[in-house]
Amino acid sequence: MNLYILAALFIVVLVALVIFHLETKRFIVKTYTITSKKLPKAFHGTKIALVSDLHNVEYGKENQKLLEAIDKEKPEYILVAGDMLVAKAGEDFSAAIAFLKAISEKYPVYYSYGNHECRLKEKKVVYKDMAARYNQEVERLPLFLLHNQNAEIKKGASSIRIYGLEIGMEYYYKFKPYKMTGMYLNKRLGKKNPEEFSILIAHNPYFFPAYAEWGADLVVSGHNHGGIAQVPFLGGLVDPNLRIFPKYDKGLFQEKDSQMVLSAGTGSHKPNFRAFNLPELSIIKLEMPNG
Repeated sequence: MNLYILAALFIVVLVALVIFHLETKRFIVKTYTITSKKLPKAFHGTKIALVSDLHNVEYGKENQKLLEAIDKEKPEYILVAGDMLVAKAGEDFSAAIAFLKAISEKYPVYYSYGNHECRLKEKKVVYKDMAARYNQEVERLPLFLLHNQNAEIKKGASSIRIYGLEIGMEYYYKFKPYKMTGMYLNKRLGKKNPEEFSILIAHNPYFFPAYAEWGADLVVSGHNHGGIAQVPFLGGLVDPNLRIFPKYDKGLFQEKDSQMVLSAGTGSHKPNFRAFNLPELSIIKLEMPNG
């Protein structure tokens, strides 16, 4: 009898693992509405697509399914919140470059690096010239690559500003919760105009309170892959820093006057499975109150 129970448990676990792995093979489109009094009237109704943590994943040949989903939503702009490739020695990043090329030839794209891109630069002994080759490919594309820089988007006489934050790898270390302040962000990004509506592309959501202190009106993040597995009533199970039930897993968060859209990730990486937590293409709608 015990053998039958063990066999049944083995089959259940095996089926669950197959199902959870299959969750990485498809994605959903999730829409977030951001309302702000600071948003210029010209930008009311603006639609933005957010892609994060693709990790070289392809949905169909040359990411055709993902590209079609983006086209169907008809965004005006696309934000890329990092980790488009996998930091692994000798890893082929052609899928990431091909996707970036495809979207940047059709839409204005604003890209800020995540920890996987930054790791290539900081550990050249391991990754050799991989960072240089990747940067060279990205810089050939008609997109805005924001290394602690900003770009203005204008509509007539009105404008908003997009910042791209790139932080050191020490802010990603496991079991070493480095603190971040608005002062640190001032050094990285400069002081922002408090009257201007701003979007901050910041890969690591853990420091959302610091982003809010700095003055970001909207933060877009990724990194946490939705907590890998979503536990009913408790949220995401674990983040890349091995925090159990992290405060920021996925969805919409508020900190004072700042809001954060945290993508569940458009792709997947180690561990290459998800539970009740499909990858997502995030769509953001900007609105004025009572607009």
